[in-house]
Amino acid sequence: MSQARRKTAKVKLASVAKRSRRDLLLDEAARQLNAKGISQTALLDVAAALGLSRAAVYYYADDRQDLVFQCYRRSCEALARDLAAASQAPGSSLDRIEAFVTRSLDPDRVEEAVLSEVAYLAEEQRATIDALIAGLLAQLRELIDAGQRDGGIRSCDSRIVAHALFGMVSWIPLAPRWLGGDSDLRARSTVAAVDLLRHGMAARPGAVADLPRIDVTELRAPRGSMFSREEAAAMKTEELLRTASRLFNRKGIDTTSLDEIGAAVGATKGVVYHYLSDKPDLVAHCYRRAFALGDRVLHAMAQHQGNGFARAAAGFRLLVEMNARAEFSPLAPLAGVDALQPAARKEIVQLARRSEQAFPAAVEAGIADGSIRKVDLIGTAVALAGTFGWIPKWFDGEDDAQVERIADEFQGLYAFGLTAK
Repeated sequence: MSQARRKTAKVKLASVAKRSRRDLLLDEAARQLNAKGISQTALLDVAAALGLSRAAVYYYADDRQDLVFQCYRRSCEALARDLAAASQAPGSSLDRIEAFVTRSLDPDRVEEAVLSEVAYLAEEQRATIDALIAGLLAQLRELIDAGQRDGGIRSCDSRIVAHALFGMVSWIPLAPRWLGGDSDLRARSTVAAVDLLRHGMAARPGAVADLPRIDVTELRAPRGSMFSREEAAAMKTEELLRTASRLFNRKGIDTTSLDEIGAAVGATKGVVYHYLSDKPDLVAHCYRRAFALGDRVLHAMAQHQGNGFARAAAGFRLLVEMNARAEFSPLAPLAGVDALQPAARKEIVQLARRSEQAFPAAVEAGIADGSIRKVDLIGTAVALAGTFGWIPKWFDGEDDAQVERIADEFQGLYAFGLTAK
């Protein structure tokens, strides 16, 4: 380590008097986990960033799995404190939900690890984190239900809306790594999320009789011929990418092996390598597929009849269905963007940024024709991406009736927010 880096590390350790050395270790570990994912986060790299010795690191964490567990547990504890404080805040239940979102996304807070790969943990550790997450969701549901009882929050399924809120506060801290450029993106997205939760997107909610929809068949690519070698290979690749994306979404990229993916499609690892060079190549292809599916949604929106709000609301519902249905399973951008190979990372970040700008551009027509409120379109797009991108973490996509219910609730949140009419 250079003399300058040693000096910086000493300042980190000495200047924050109220934070223990363990806290600083978890701060740095959380930052690296969010940036690089689990497999690329090594204890010694975390130690080196802080100028700690190997012995000092192993005093606080037994191994990488223990370090991840401690980071995840601390994330849950921080959210629990935010919820407890918000629950005691003055005002209505909706005010308290706003207080929770604002507190948990405070850009001046230390970075907490996003709970994206709980499956990596040992069984007992995983059970602990699952129980903590369940407790957080239960508290969120109680805030939402209390608002429905006192008439301040419209009728909704509190379980689904609680998951949407959890997705928002999980994704927004990660978004700047994926989208780059705007140093204020987290703050903008937080303000936009609160605005969305209060008011929705519809400029005239009372004038909206029925929410529009686009048939999910618009997302299905034409099936090729098994008698064409090229088309048959393309179908096999599509099935491999869909299956890999689904497993990555549910378990995490680092927790899912190529053997497991091969077994899920009835193939050996050797067959997987026939189509893709290695796991990083597979992950990059999964992201490319996800953004290609997003392009299909944009095309379907452009073809939909109606004003700007009708097209935007129908397109958002289609995005939700795309992420909720197992038959599509796009890979959600979560922790670990820096683990991609440099060329692939540059390409995927460009695709993510293009997507995060294309959807707001498609919504601008609604603001122009007066059917959508004037909002921060980029900030709102980031907040909304958190709602549907987190769906595979809590829903397996197999129950069609539940997919419809999720899509209805998310679209209602998009259109009207949570405020009772």
